Amino acid sequence: MPLALVVHDLPAGSAALKAMVDAIYEIAPEHWPMSDSALLAATGVSPSYLRDHLLRALRAQGHRAGLMLVSRLGTNAAWTGLPADGEDWLRQALD
Repeated sequence: MPLALVVHDLPAGSAALKAMVDAIYEIAPEHWPMSDSALLAATGVSPSYLRDHLLRALRAQGHRAGLMLVSRLGTNAAWTGLPADGEDWLRQALD
């Protein structure tokens, strides 16, 4: 399944971040949080659809999105420094 990279500036542990993660579960149950400000989501929806879905979920609970970037991640991705479980998840998702 295609992967989307979501980069955001929502504070770790915030209600806004919880609202965004809950919304991601609705559309992409298979996802992996790379860091406090980025996650990968296995989803067939377009980046713009995913962004709009996340924005609607945030607004519905009274939160502002702040910075957000949603982009497709291709099989030609390169990385370093991921923990072993994250690298395994990413490799499997890209297969």
